[in-house]
Amino acid sequence: MVEVINKDLDKLYGEIIKKIDDCDDFLLITHIYPDGDGLGVLTACHKLLTSMGKNSNMLCKSSLPYQYKFLPGYNDIKRDIKISGSINNKTVCIVFDCADEDRTGLDLGYIRKNGGCIINMDHHKSNTLFGDINIVDGNKSATSEMLFEFLYSNYKDRMDYDIAIGIYVGILTDTGKFQYSSTTANVHKIISKLLMFGIKPIEIYGHIYESDPMGRFKLIQRVFGRIKYIDSLGLIYSYVLNRDFSRLKIPYYTLDGIVELLRSAEGIKIAALIKQVNNKSYKVSLRTSDNDMDLCKIASSFGGGGHRTASAYRDEGSLNNIIKRLKKAIKQSAEK
Repeated sequence: MVEVINKDLDKLYGEIIKKIDDCDDFLLITHIYPDGDGLGVLTACHKLLTSMGKNSNMLCKSSLPYQYKFLPGYNDIKRDIKISGSINNKTVCIVFDCADEDRTGLDLGYIRKNGGCIINMDHHKSNTLFGDINIVDGNKSATSEMLFEFLYSNYKDRMDYDIAIGIYVGILTDTGKFQYSSTTANVHKIISKLLMFGIKPIEIYGHIYESDPMGRFKLIQRVFGRIKYIDSLGLIYSYVLNRDFSRLKIPYYTLDGIVELLRSAEGIKIAALIKQVNNKSYKVSLRTSDNDMDLCKIASSFGGGGHRTASAYRDEGSLNNIIKRLKKAIKQSAEK
């Protein structure tokens, strides 16, 4: 794991500034099934580049969550850019908030072969350093926090409301509405500076957390009805099936925040929400409020990753076997 850090940030930032100054074509990428941080940092950087007269394309290879449709530039994010027609040896590709290149859903090998440069900016400690230039700091609350520090130090005069709101959304969501241990004094200093651009927190909160379809509450009812608690492990878990979405006629992103509801139960060490991807594949999201727990280690044992208090992984097999392996991994982690 990358415990942090690019120690010579000034040198790396200097390389990025030179790329921005010298190049005209940019491809900005975030991970599939993006969150507020991935989309916030994507749209903020896009606005900076277009304000400088650069050609900037945003790409996310999955559907986008409805909660963030208010973000400036949201409708300009493409899902199916023809990479072969978008990449040349002068193109700069910036990948945001991806711990590894698989999270992009793209063939970065083609970009490496035909593109000019890949810049990797991320705050996950499990980052694999897949870029030509890697800006990785596992101590930051969000990739948006990292982008703010870069922009505020080097492009402060170009920052505006559209850039600030993207960064604000990224930090707001990745800190769990400023609840997680990653909410540092520096985070609050950044937020105070962002508010100077005219951001209205109550409006943003409403867009993200108070715009859900009624079917989401029926989904929550189903999830709560399936809850199991394993006292010996301090584990609470539940699951969601694909047929839940089709029967309730709701989008996948209505899942957002449900695992945090499980985490809020008194006495819980680990909350897990198991989400069916296809017939024999599941995504397991893990959350904890216990700072002594390291969920990233558990997720990494399955090939996943994330942070100490919030991680996820994919597993194959029947639902029962997924649950058995999860329990075993938690037990083994507690014994170490």
